[in-house]
Amino acid sequence: MANPSEANGPSTPGSSSASNPPSASSSASPPSGARAAGGASEPNGSGAPGGAPQLWPRVLTVAWSSILLGLALEGVVLGIAAGYGTLKEAAPFVADTVRGVSWSMLVCVGVACGTAASKARPALMGALGLVSAPLAFTVSKALHKSMNQALSITAVASGPSPYLIAAIKGLEYMVLGVVIARLGRRVPLTLGGHLGAGAITGLVFGGGILGLAIAQTEPALAPVALATRAANELLFPIGCAFVLYVAEAFGRQASAPRR
Repeated sequence: MANPSEANGPSTPGSSSASNPPSASSSASPPSGARAAGGASEPNGSGAPGGAPQLWPRVLTVAWSSILLGLALEGVVLGIAAGYGTLKEAAPFVADTVRGVSWSMLVCVGVACGTAASKARPALMGALGLVSAPLAFTVSKALHKSMNQALSITAVASGPSPYLIAAIKGLEYMVLGVVIARLGRRVPLTLGGHLGAGAITGLVFGGGILGLAIAQTEPALAPVALATRAANELLFPIGCAFVLYVAEAFGRQASAPRR
């Protein structure tokens, strides 16, 4: 196709720039290199170039925070046992600490993997909670049994079916994951919302697990055993919600544009 300027005949010197002024789009658009540089600096919500989620920093944050959470809850259990005057041997608490820390780390890390996506999807976090909680429960229970055998501790009391407890915990952390994902979309992020979600989840599902334990454990749970189990079932979801809040807050701070 002929150039419009050539179709009108030969141009006189100096007439080319006058008859063909640069278009507004070409004069306003930055060079391609500048566009590429500018596009790379745009925030993508994930804190990493190219939309890649900051998975490992967030997982590491949740991992060490959940280990501290497990140790803190075991400290609460020790305090309850000391208050009841049953703190006589260290071996049972060593086994309980292994169970508590492994459970805490696995379930919190499992749910947190969903928050590392570019946009935390409630369905994804719910699915991760549904899978990670039964897995964490099974692994921690196996480790607890191994520690009991290694330390020559005999388990006496029976209780609800572990499969039933694992299923309830899967539903519990599915719900918690969905709620935390929705809270994570809010600006600003609120600690109270996370703690409230953990408290309500613990009351509903932890209360149900406690009811099953009271009804189906033989011989009946001693008061100290009931108190320590209640502390774990009711306080842990709050602690896990706090750990997820810390991970989300750190993730936002890391992805904030540098000035």
